[in-house]
Amino acid sequence: MVSGLYRLIRPYSSSSASSTTTLVATVYSDKMYHSIITEGFKGFDKLLIPKDFYAPNQEIIVDADQQVQLRETVLKFTAPISVSIGYGSGVLPQSGYEKKDKEKQIDFIHIVESNEKFHETNVRQFPHHYSVRNLSLIKLIQGDGIYFNPFVRLNSQLIKYGVISRRSSVIDLTEWSSLYFAGRLQKPVNFIKDDDIMIKFLNQYNLKNAMSLSIILLNDLDTFTERQLYEQITRLSYLGDFRMSVGGENPKKVENIVGKQFSHFKQLYDPILHYFIQRNILIITENGENRVFKSNLNTNNKIKLISTLPLQFRSQLYQLYREKSIKEIAKDKNLGKNLIKIVSNTIRASSIKQMIRGVFTAGLFNSIKYAWAKNRKFRATK
Repeated sequence: MVSGLYRLIRPYSSSSASSTTTLVATVYSDKMYHSIITEGFKGFDKLLIPKDFYAPNQEIIVDADQQVQLRETVLKFTAPISVSIGYGSGVLPQSGYEKKDKEKQIDFIHIVESNEKFHETNVRQFPHHYSVRNLSLIKLIQGDGIYFNPFVRLNSQLIKYGVISRRSSVIDLTEWSSLYFAGRLQKPVNFIKDDDIMIKFLNQYNLKNAMSLSIILLNDLDTFTERQLYEQITRLSYLGDFRMSVGGENPKKVENIVGKQFSHFKQLYDPILHYFIQRNILIITENGENRVFKSNLNTNNKIKLISTLPLQFRSQLYQLYREKSIKEIAKDKNLGKNLIKIVSNTIRASSIKQMIRGVFTAGLFNSIKYAWAKNRKFRATK
């Protein structure tokens, strides 16, 4: 499945679509993730990826020519990169970003085996990308988060790239420790370089949990559309985001993302949606491009969803319900509010840390420049 540095990406068709060649994702099962469901990251070494595991639902490409350019940009880095992900409006379309009078910044996240080794090589190759070049200080600033270098030019393209260790990315996907990286991958992204199948394997679990949470939060509605489901999933990663409360993000961002990327969401979540439909947790009431569902969340089904959420996240939920059984938690009318509270608190903490980290990694001038650009988008929507 791998050609040179890159996984060979072929067109994906969902199981419901008619196609002469249909690439079907490996059927999702909680059993594959049993060790991390029960032990969290401590159970990571016990995970066994099926030999035939395949996740074509995550292989999202908008334009073949653009893909070549993205790959060429990533190849410019001599520092070791296991996985490189393209995201944001410069890679995937969003409503409100159609103007072409200004150059778009292309956003990347590089997953690396060692932050230290990456920066050691990268500082030598691209010293002008860094506002701080002392490796000890870079290590201190990065911690267990993402180190971003914004507003740099590479391969004749304005880019921003973040660097995160494999360990940190895996912990967030399995535990929802910060929901900064995991939240990003709950939305369509472009896997440009893909030398570590574990990331996609764990992201299937991440996608399933995002949908589990969203189904619970939408349970008060008699019915909801597929678009509403994806908007709820997207909304999760902005709950508690410090930038949203200070005008640092477009308040219509959720609708803008899903509106332009609806077909990508359908591709990304197709095998996960199939999982819930097969188990009668979601029932289709109207078919079509934008299907309509009603949820079947009896107490037992709620218990199943809650008990397979990421361990660290689940532990925080249980702490809010001291001395109460999981059955009592599932029946609580305030369950949705408490789930939102935990997501918000997690993201608020990580977004503030990342903002502070950004002042040091980007430098004061670039931080102000970035914040001003975000605020302009905010004011343009009012």
